[in-house]
Amino acid sequence: MVFVMLVWVLAMVAGLIWARWAVTLLTGATVGSFLLLHPSVLRQPTEWLQFTAFSVTPWLLVAQRIRYEKHIRHAQATEAMRLSRLQETNRSHARLQTENQGVESRIAQITTLYHVTKETVRALRIEELFASSLEILPRLLDVQGLRLIDLSRSTESPVVLRARRSSSGRLLAQETNSLLPFERAILQRAHQASGAATTTSGELACEFPQGVSRVAWAPLWGEQKPFGVLIADELPQQQLEILSIVANQLSLQLARVHFYQTIEAMAVTDTLTGLFVRRYFLELAAEELNRSKRHGLPCAVLMADLDHFKTKNDTYGHLVGDVILRDVATLLHQNLRGIDLIARYGGEEFILLLVETGPDQAMHIAERLRQLVEVHPIRAYDEQLSQTVSIGVACFPEDGQELQGLIDRSDEALYAAKRAGRNRVIRWSHEQSTVHSP
Repeated sequence: MVFVMLVWVLAMVAGLIWARWAVTLLTGATVGSFLLLHPSVLRQPTEWLQFTAFSVTPWLLVAQRIRYEKHIRHAQATEAMRLSRLQETNRSHARLQTENQGVESRIAQITTLYHVTKETVRALRIEELFASSLEILPRLLDVQGLRLIDLSRSTESPVVLRARRSSSGRLLAQETNSLLPFERAILQRAHQASGAATTTSGELACEFPQGVSRVAWAPLWGEQKPFGVLIADELPQQQLEILSIVANQLSLQLARVHFYQTIEAMAVTDTLTGLFVRRYFLELAAEELNRSKRHGLPCAVLMADLDHFKTKNDTYGHLVGDVILRDVATLLHQNLRGIDLIARYGGEEFILLLVETGPDQAMHIAERLRQLVEVHPIRAYDEQLSQTVSIGVACFPEDGQELQGLIDRSDEALYAAKRAGRNRVIRWSHEQSTVHSP
């Protein structure tokens, strides 16, 4: 009986560890041993119970083991499903965080654009635009210096505006001079980027001024080409995108400034000759005369008129007359100093204000202008023409104290030159005696 019990225990253990072949073998051994040792098992009820127990109990453990395994698999499946849902939730949360960061970034960009626009929208000059930018940019960019280069007037001699961060943290404008070598190198790279549809930022490795180790730059785009560059000294790498946003907004504002200047120029310049119109000249001349009075400086008003211009108009037509007017206007303007003023006074008359110029020097300049016009050949369509000019001169303070009085007296001197035979310069006097013949 001990052997039967031992084999049965082994069968039970096999049922616990889920080895079916062992359960079958050991259960058969148990039953066979029991029948061999108890051949009368079929006649005694107690023997039947023992026989049944030895035969069934290992398989009951097997059945229990199967149920346990199913429960474990179900629990594992449930846990895996929950884990999968949790992972999906985590992924959704990560996506939401990414989208939220993107929204925050866009909000930051919009806020940046709002502040830049708010501070710069009133600017009508590039100097005003730069000054407005210096108020807002220190709050957006951690820079040590800022440079704005405007190429709209000239690519060879562009407008350069610079600022440097002070100890108080503000960006203060500095005196400007010609382009530095590294600034010119940046302009060259900006032109090489022509054709790009969007504003880009980049770093440039080259020799920089003292106190600057690196710069970041962003072109200012207009009509698919750069018309300016914004340069930031010592800008952190992570703020390059902000620099691009700022540059993009400044591009719009600078284009508006250029448009305003164009409209303003059209309002104050004569469309045919490109000289100032009469009204604008009078405003500027009044300011210059007041300045001359304050500082005790001389100046001179010249009134010039094209000789026999009506005859040329009648002979060759108005188109040829327009060419003559443009040529003479250009010649006069090119041979004046930058501080002097010239305007088309009306018809074929021009008015000039020579700043800080005494009587002798004014007469010398007027005579030189007369001679330049006389020898200047004019090509008007198929015609080769020449032109002469008569000039009247009135000087401050000798010939008058007020602008209108000086204009009237230079006009009187002009008509004296006309009466004297034209193609000459005359200074106003009571006797109209100072005549300079060619």
